[in-house]
Amino acid sequence: MVEPQELKKQVRAAKTTAGLRKLLHPLGLDSAWEQLECLKEEGPASAQLDVFRARILSSDAQDVVLQARGQLCEGNKLLAGVVLHPLSAKNTFCAIPMEFLPGSAEGESLRVVFSFENLTDPVRQVFNVERSESDARNEDQTLSYWEAQEGRLRSIFTIKSTSHMGFVHGGTDVKVTPVGDTFPRVLEIKESSTSCGRYTDMPSGESVFDPSCTDAANEARMCYRRKSPGEPGSYDKC
Repeated sequence: MVEPQELKKQVRAAKTTAGLRKLLHPLGLDSAWEQLECLKEEGPASAQLDVFRARILSSDAQDVVLQARGQLCEGNKLLAGVVLHPLSAKNTFCAIPMEFLPGSAEGESLRVVFSFENLTDPVRQVFNVERSESDARNEDQTLSYWEAQEGRLRSIFTIKSTSHMGFVHGGTDVKVTPVGDTFPRVLEIKESSTSCGRYTDMPSGESVFDPSCTDAANEARMCYRRKSPGEPGSYDKC
């Protein structure tokens, strides 16, 4: 494999779909080419490669985390990633796809940002993934944690919040905080919901609008568990 920083330069210099795919295909970062008809024809494209290092698959070795993002064709965005875990032979890696990235996305409505966090282990890290998607009236946000299990990345916790506008409007808000000094850490959740406006159908056939709001709040704690020793783990109510 080309050294990551050198590959980063080559990706930035590529300006066509063919040039980009040639660089990204060996890493499995070209899934967008299978999804989009417009990529079957040669055309302009641009991307950049983000290079990170984290201990994802094991506590014994540092992995290389690559994220490819850029502009493809017909307004579609490239957003794909892979974790490269070093093997015993020099410059050889096991490639693990980052399934929480879409490969390609249409327009600017989708945003995915990830970071690394020690959540289930004091050395090994998980992905903290924040995803948001919106249109003119609605916005959906999702927080999820992804851990390496059995040779792939698995979601071990997911929680969503939403907001919507209009005469009938409202939404949910969620704050998640890892707590505790031991691992796996407990997730403390503070959540609230607001709903404003409703229409009531009257016997006469008229529809009456009530603009009043109702609010609710809740706190919960989630613990990391395995069904049996050695099995994949995930978060559930404590």
